[in-house]
Amino acid sequence: MVTRRVSAVRPPWQEGHFVGGHLVLDLTNTVFSRAQPVDEGELLKTSSDVLTWCVSSGLFDEIPVVPTNGLVQDVQTVREQAWAVLDAVACGAAPPPEPLGALLERAGAGVRTGHVHVDGTADWALPGAIPSALALMAVQALFTLPRDRLRACGRCGWLFLDSSRGGRRRWCSMSTCGNREKASRHRVAG
Repeated sequence: MVTRRVSAVRPPWQEGHFVGGHLVLDLTNTVFSRAQPVDEGELLKTSSDVLTWCVSSGLFDEIPVVPTNGLVQDVQTVREQAWAVLDAVACGAAPPPEPLGALLERAGAGVRTGHVHVDGTADWALPGAIPSALALMAVQALFTLPRDRLRACGRCGWLFLDSSRGGRRRWCSMSTCGNREKASRHRVAG
């Protein structure tokens, strides 16, 4: 599992974008709001966005020279497949076969060609290495993350690992969604 270093966060990313507790969960959260989609909610719009997210998340330390043709679309595709699989698990359902199969195929192709290694490293200069590595990490996350602690935020729908002692965390972040929910309840009650 890749551990993110706080000092690696690069613009346009901020600490608030990395609340999932796992790199793959943070990847699924690169859409502004899952629960109430908004126009311009896509956070991975350019190759630069993808590469700075990769550094900020800890996938690699420095931005390498990588082929960017199709990079954004491929990473968005992996993200949506990972979200479909892990959101189902967070809701107590079985992972849907189509996105899970697609993740397995992409991860397998990366491993089979030697472009991606099971430890999450890759030859980043090769086409497709980033999406293949992310797909492999998504598959690993499905089988290694504690399912009983995988949650979807009650407000925005972002995925996160509940690391609270009692296991009752409801928000991706108390400082954003938790406070907004409390404020909206206060307005309704008042």
